[in-house]
Amino acid sequence: MTSAKRKSAPYKVGYGKPPRHAQFRKGRSGNPGGRPRRPPTERMKELALQEAYRPITVKAGGRALALPAIQAILRSQVELAANGNVQAQRAVLASIQTIEAENVFEATLAAVRDLPAEVLAGISTVEQDNVEAVAPATRPKSYTEAAQRIRVLLRLDEEKEERDSEKDKRAADAAPSGTTDATGAKPGAAYSQVG
Repeated sequence: MTSAKRKSAPYKVGYGKPPRHAQFRKGRSGNPGGRPRRPPTERMKELALQEAYRPITVKAGGRALALPAIQAILRSQVELAANGNVQAQRAVLASIQTIEAENVFEATLAAVRDLPAEVLAGISTVEQDNVEAVAPATRPKSYTEAAQRIRVLLRLDEEKEERDSEKDKRAADAAPSGTTDATGAKPGAAYSQVG
């Protein structure tokens, strides 16, 4: 009689043919943990953006308009601000100022990117000369500070100082000499002592 188990031909181990003990078992996944889930903060951000840009129906001027939810919220916020709600006014003004500051910063960066290589080389020498303007410990805290630093690096301040000094010279020439200074006070009046 023959045995119930038949012996098959010997199994060759090689490329694409792992040993039998290392093969995946039938009915079991090769990745039992599954795909790792994204962190909850990423999922929340994605959901918030989906909801912000989800179209909703809003009645405006007797007509129904389909707008993204964020646009409808901004409309209502601006309307509240226009009607005198102080908190809404502050929020709208703060957001507009932030957006405008970002636009100024972006425009300044675009202008710097478009500069020729010679000017950029000059900036690097100014950078070495003026260490306090580019010190890493004092990173700009706002877009205004960043724009001011870029202006210093591009030596735009020097041009402004030259224009201001020219104005001062013209003002000094126009003022009568000996009687008053540019502020209208007599010379030395600030330093005189009452006796």
